[in-house]
Amino acid sequence: MSDGRPLGPAVPDCADPREQAILAREAADVVRRDRRLTAAVATWQVLLLAALLAAWWGASGRLVDHLFLSDPLSVASAFGRIARDGTLWFNLRYTLTETLAGYALGASTGLLAAVVTWLIPGGEPVLRPLLLLAYATPKIALAPLMILWFGIGLLPKILLAAVFVFFIVFFNTLAGLATAPPGLVQVVRVMGAGPVAVFRKVVLPSATPFIVVALRITVPAALIGAVVGEFISSNRGVGYLISAASSRYRTADVFAAIFGLLIVVTLMNAGVSAVERTWVRWTPRERSPLG
Repeated sequence: MSDGRPLGPAVPDCADPREQAILAREAADVVRRDRRLTAAVATWQVLLLAALLAAWWGASGRLVDHLFLSDPLSVASAFGRIARDGTLWFNLRYTLTETLAGYALGASTGLLAAVVTWLIPGGEPVLRPLLLLAYATPKIALAPLMILWFGIGLLPKILLAAVFVFFIVFFNTLAGLATAPPGLVQVVRVMGAGPVAVFRKVVLPSATPFIVVALRITVPAALIGAVVGEFISSNRGVGYLISAASSRYRTADVFAAIFGLLIVVTLMNAGVSAVERTWVRWTPRERSPLG
């Protein structure tokens, strides 16, 4: 009679103590290597940043006129000033809105267009040359047209940011979809999986690393699109702030506004990194040869 416990091979209560000790040592070694690698990367980053700031400070007013280069202390002072009086945050919220909306629009339409192109028989050979031709068109040349068609509000900047994102996401996703192993696809089909299941279980996981890479590298592209639109015609946004400061030769304010854009890119990149850790957990992390 069964007493409610699962029937099957008996599992030992504990493994060999020697094997446990070996596994524990290996796990501890991995943790120590990861910590050493993280500490080494952080140290080199700090040293490189310090070297760049020192070179900047040394060149300002000595190799290059201070009017054109400013210096780190002046930039920090200018950043604190425009942050305290609200100038930075007022303009940054418009640029951030344009960037996020354009990024979402470009990424979603790029993904959808790539999937639809992949699903349609013969869709890729027909559409790829046309989209490559459109991708080769200088995006900055589209900015005046966007302003002409949609005015100087948020919409043309959003569309321009979306254009900067769309093509990269489209081509990366299409390349990722093509990497699905044909043998594995056939095996899944033989096991009775339909087209939706094949796409969800085999094709999409193969394309996910390509999609994540596209999402990462298009973060600054979306910001560039929004700022370019603000440069062309705008009365608000960080691009307008940079343009207005440069026209008055306030170089420190220009660098301070650029630093604000760097903060935005860093935060967006951190968000994409969080998505990457969720979507591609099975992808092994590359290790440094020093690790």
